Amino acid sequence: MIALSVIAAVVAMCAVAISLWQAREARNAQDAASQAQDEAQAARKAVEQAAASALQAKTALEDARKALEETRKAAAQAQEAAEASRMLADEAQLTAQQAAQQVSDLTESLNAERLRRGMPTFAITPGAPDEFWLTYFGGPEVIEQLTVSVVPGSRVLGLSQHDEPPVEHLEVGPLYNGSAITFRAATGQRASAVFQIRAEPWEPVVVRADQ
Repeated sequence: MIALSVIAAVVAMCAVAISLWQAREARNAQDAASQAQDEAQAARKAVEQAAASALQAKTALEDARKALEETRKAAAQAQEAAEASRMLADEAQLTAQQAAQQVSDLTESLNAERLRRGMPTFAITPGAPDEFWLTYFGGPEVIEQLTVSVVPGSRVLGLSQHDEPPVEHLEVGPLYNGSAITFRAATGQRASAVFQIRAEPWEPVVVRADQ
């Protein structure tokens, strides 16, 4: 009986030990499962964050592509505008040159016609500040008297010789062929100085003072 009791006690102790081991293993398995679950959640969050980052990167790339395309279009439009402006400037310059040449040709033609008819020809050249030289050539040997007048819109307020007060009409004479006289204008706006010269019995002549 004692032997059976001892054996029963030993078996019971072994059963208890096995139960304790199984409980520990179960707890360890539970802990491992909990840890695996935490890791799975962390992995899922990492995947979600990576997906969000990838979406943001894709959106940023698309925005960058759109901005680059708009920049290219703007650069192309600016280049076209620059080329158009350059063409307009070239055309304007050519037109101005042609107009200047036509005026020069017309002036030469008029001077040649006046010389052919034996009519007086005049030239006005700027000298010192507010000073002009009137040259007479191509006509009678002497003109007893001529009138130099201010042309409205030429920004010249009046004319004078020597120290006289400026007036709109300046009487000059006698003036010999090939000679020149000096007169002054009451303003320094010489770039637009235009004068009318009347010498009887010929028609008046408008002369611009070229710089």
